[in-house]
Amino acid sequence: MKLIEALDLEKDWDGTPLFEGACFSIEEGEKLGFVGANGSGKSSLLGILSGRDEDYHGTLRRKPGLRVGYAVQNFEPPPGLPCSRLLASPALELEARLEAKGEELGRLEGKALDRALAEYGELRARYEVYGAEEALDRATRLLERLGLGDSGGREAARLSGGEKNVLSLAAALMGDPELLILDEPGNHLDFAGLAWLEEFVRGERRAILMVSHNRWLLDRSVDAILELEGRRLRRWTGGFSTYRIEKLKAAAGQGREYEADRKRVERLEALVKRFAEIAKSRPDPSWGRRLRARRSQLEREKEAAAERPELGGKRMNVTFSAAESKADFALVVRGYGKAYGERVLFEGADLELLSGERTAIVGPNGSGKTSLLRDIVAAEGSLDGGPIRVGPSMKVGYCAQEEETFDPGLTVGAEFTRLGARELEAEKLLRRFLFPKGILERKVGGLSGGEVRRLEIARACFIGANFLILDEPTNHLDIEGREALEEGLADFPGTILVVSHDRWFLEKIADRVVLVEDGKLVPYEGGFSEYWRDAGRAAASSRRLGAARPALEDRGADVARQRGRQAAAGKGTVGAADIEARIGEAEARKAGLESEAAKAIAQGDYRAGSRLAAEADAAKRLIDKLYEEWAAMG
Repeated sequence: MKLIEALDLEKDWDGTPLFEGACFSIEEGEKLGFVGANGSGKSSLLGILSGRDEDYHGTLRRKPGLRVGYAVQNFEPPPGLPCSRLLASPALELEARLEAKGEELGRLEGKALDRALAEYGELRARYEVYGAEEALDRATRLLERLGLGDSGGREAARLSGGEKNVLSLAAALMGDPELLILDEPGNHLDFAGLAWLEEFVRGERRAILMVSHNRWLLDRSVDAILELEGRRLRRWTGGFSTYRIEKLKAAAGQGREYEADRKRVERLEALVKRFAEIAKSRPDPSWGRRLRARRSQLEREKEAAAERPELGGKRMNVTFSAAESKADFALVVRGYGKAYGERVLFEGADLELLSGERTAIVGPNGSGKTSLLRDIVAAEGSLDGGPIRVGPSMKVGYCAQEEETFDPGLTVGAEFTRLGARELEAEKLLRRFLFPKGILERKVGGLSGGEVRRLEIARACFIGANFLILDEPTNHLDIEGREALEEGLADFPGTILVVSHDRWFLEKIADRVVLVEDGKLVPYEGGFSEYWRDAGRAAASSRRLGAARPALEDRGADVARQRGRQAAAGKGTVGAADIEARIGEAEARKAGLESEAAKAIAQGDYRAGSRLAAEADAAKRLIDKLYEEWAAMG
């Protein structure tokens, strides 16, 4: 059954269309991902679907009495209100309004009483649907279900960013919605939170429409993708990987139609030109009629011709010019400690990074990852022999999660002048990162989060950094921006130390994982998939359930014992390692084929684009099969 059906929806902002002709429906129980570039109009469409915005054109049909829950992005609760009362507040407000309306009934008569009785009945119906009589109990149970069982009496405004995200979800669920709208629900969540969110979305009985730039989450939890691009909305069946490959195949097919239609139009244009010359030189009226007929045919063909395919908007051009370092080590950490008052983050932590290594630091929110990166950046060029030493030939490019790289009071131009860039040089560089003309005059403090992130990446490119320290580098970037950054980093010859909760990004970038655990830096020699399979999933699960967590070394020993038992049964570690290697090769092949297909289509070679997209599809099917085999060996 359709919960929502949209027909030719249109919305503009100050006269500029955001989207037009949007037609789609949302069925009971289905899970939809919603993607599109930053600023394309996704949040505006969510506002319309949730009933918060009625300023639009077109038709929107809702199931009668449809209950919609909307978990907003950047949820900021009012100060002083405990979590349980915040969740129950709509019901408590309904209860107060019912009491006031009940008292009013005794003072009215006639038509005024009839109207008041109707209003009372509506309020009572909403009160019963909401389960308001047990609202506080339901709020407590819901907080427990979502992993915030100890937060009922805590002030909501004092929760962490990730906890506020979960609280926003809880508030949306309190009304028992049939359709749940989630706007970037993964913001501020660590891997444990993201794993929980993935399971939540997959397991929910209600319909879910989720805006997200987290490609792994979209790949694992939704049935279809809604894409808003170029003011048009289109639906694609399957998760993110399927959507990307099907989009390439569709673009290649459209390109072949475009080429055929273009040639047909060119032939008709030549024919019309020839007929016009004949009609001009001959007085026979039949040639005039034939000319008019051909012109009409030409106009019809032009109107019906396929458009040239476009694969997304412009991408930033991320190109690092750093030379590969000749030093053996990029970073050495010995006996590092960090504490804030009585709270100890690190004690006697050690770490070594070889030049050219690509290492991801993982750990729960609040474990000290950002503090460590800041101290490493501060140690660049230091000769005091402290616990952190950055190689003397290392030039650090830093992307900061809290956006402290630039002075918010300075203009963009002033910041790049401090780096030694001439005005024309800075303008040319920033055009590569999709900044408009006049960006040099804008103050850094007035830029959006995505703009600051692109500015940080541009800075690292400009200074020729050969040691990139990246703290949540994909935050505030849309999918196109994340893929552009990944492509740039794939060709980067230097050292990378990254903190990220974007699993898709880490799968492509990191070849080594270091876990922050119990104040130590525990290395795991393998990529993120191997770490997650052998240790990370168990750690995330135990954090979600509040159980005691074994140390990484103990979990590694458990994995070794398990693989030993598999070897005795004829399913040895060589088989598992072989599958892991084949997955890595297939992932790299798929990514390369997708990139080649997109380039071929952009260059007008649609046959090659179609062939490459089909090969990428075959690579994806192989990856799915290998992951099934890999999981069965765990």
